Amino acid sequence: MKKQWKRLLVAALSSSSVFAVTWYWYQSTEDRNSSYGNEKPLAYVGKVVEDIQRRPASRLLWQLVNTGEPLYNGEAIRTSERGEVRIQFVDSDRYLDLEPESLIVIKKSEGEIALDLMEGSLFVNAKAGGAEANAPGLVLNSANGKVDLSQASASLSKGRDNSVDVQVLEGKASVKGDDGRSKDLTSTTVIKVLTPLPQKPIAMDAESPQPVPFQWTGFPQGTQVSLWVGPSRKQLKPFVQAALNQNQVNASLPFGRHYWKLVGTSSLGNVIAESPIYKTEVLARYAPTVVFPTADADIPAAKTPFDMTFKWQKGDDTRQMTLEVWSDQNLQKKIATQSFSNEESYTLPSLKAGTYYWRMSSYYIESDKPVLGKVQKFTVKPAEQVQAKVERAPIVPVNVDFTMPETQLTQYYVEKPQVGLTWKADKTDDVALYRVKLLEENADPRSASSLEVKDTKFSTTVPKPGRYIASIEAVNKDGQILGTKVSQPLTVSPLPLLQAPLFVPTEGPLQASFDGRTQLEWTKLDGAKEYWLTIRKDGKELKRSKYTNNMTALKNLLPGEYEIELSAMDNYGRPSEVAPARKLLVPDKSNLRAPTLKKIKVN
Repeated sequence: MKKQWKRLLVAALSSSSVFAVTWYWYQSTEDRNSSYGNEKPLAYVGKVVEDIQRRPASRLLWQLVNTGEPLYNGEAIRTSERGEVRIQFVDSDRYLDLEPESLIVIKKSEGEIALDLMEGSLFVNAKAGGAEANAPGLVLNSANGKVDLSQASASLSKGRDNSVDVQVLEGKASVKGDDGRSKDLTSTTVIKVLTPLPQKPIAMDAESPQPVPFQWTGFPQGTQVSLWVGPSRKQLKPFVQAALNQNQVNASLPFGRHYWKLVGTSSLGNVIAESPIYKTEVLARYAPTVVFPTADADIPAAKTPFDMTFKWQKGDDTRQMTLEVWSDQNLQKKIATQSFSNEESYTLPSLKAGTYYWRMSSYYIESDKPVLGKVQKFTVKPAEQVQAKVERAPIVPVNVDFTMPETQLTQYYVEKPQVGLTWKADKTDDVALYRVKLLEENADPRSASSLEVKDTKFSTTVPKPGRYIASIEAVNKDGQILGTKVSQPLTVSPLPLLQAPLFVPTEGPLQASFDGRTQLEWTKLDGAKEYWLTIRKDGKELKRSKYTNNMTALKNLLPGEYEIELSAMDNYGRPSEVAPARKLLVPDKSNLRAPTLKKIKVN
């Protein structure tokens, strides 16, 4: 009996040690994921669209990634069907834009950063940071060798045959083969796009959108050229057709991101040549918000000539603003043109009594063409000729800004799609209400409906999931706009189901002890209120149990092979994804010896 107890003790210690080692491994890798000690990140996550996931080199599970998070050596990043992310490299101005349905691994070795494009497409802008002394080399690992992108801006795509197509847009790139020789890469396409410039955004007046001009060279004479456009590289469709033998066409593209290519066909409809696939983003831009004078205002002048002060509010991403003033309705007699970078007021001296016309225009970083504001008029009159009015406080510009964190640029819903907005404003005593406008990203801005609220928060349902743009206007009691703010695109998506909880350890069959008891543990999921464990044998369900924690002990299982399946339920009563069933082995031998009969008594 003493020997039997020793065996039981050894078995218990062995099982405990295996469990302890497994638990320690899991926790240690989890800790390494959240803290890299003194390791320096290779890059940071920039702008995020939709759900983006990362997987550290030491982990098996994918995790959501947000703007501003660091990325370390060996990490993988993947995008969803509509997801996009900008990755900004440290120590330089280089960045890459990872397109939808793409997967990339970032590594560093021998003083250079290496990219492994596993699937999908990306755009690398390394030319800007190529001359920086501290910037490490940037290369792409491909089947043909290392592609040096350190001084290039290029578009990269993974083909069906596992090859990587490299299209150099600016600068220079080279490939180094297994023999150690380097060869310069040049574009092999004969189709050259003149406008729009590949990967460059197009800023357009939101109040008056214009068609986008496309120009090209390289198609043979007699070719019928069509523009194909779509939301991704895999969803391109014919959009507009150019006139025969013409090398340009205008396309009315809605605001948002578009992928496109040019396709040339013969008179029989056969494809003769086509361009690579490009990405272009059409941005909605606005003229400065006019604060003073208001439209058709009568300006009382105690004496003439009169010094007139103009006031406005600068828009986001504006690099320059221009004030223009005319003294005639036909805008032929211009009396002033002034440009500003940060100023929000200007005094024009020595105006005589009369009617004047003026407007404000904005120049944005992405375009050399201005966004022209509306022409408005005002009249300078002697004070005694101006009809007496109730004294009003001078108009003071109000700064409005959204207070939603970057993490709320993607907003999830369970039942109905909805958008929630929060903002702040200074000089709130001058604000009577806020005018909220919300519309789909690609919709005509003129179709936006307005709602007025008095609080600095707003929530409403929307017709369907998608990307929306919101704007807030601060309005005084006289209906005058004191300030405005336009949001970044907001993505409205269904709340994803919980991922399947995983047994620990995550691989291999699970083993019961010799007495039929099984200690089970699984990963704890944020947002899960309960877990469901199902036991099956030969395809027949034996038991289904609910647990509120992430561990349990099974007992009284007969020897044999079982299948156990695990799922979770979130706080909204929705079941999670279900991981593949795991095998549970219950041994048919026990470490307990059968009792020995020492005496039999027969009556």
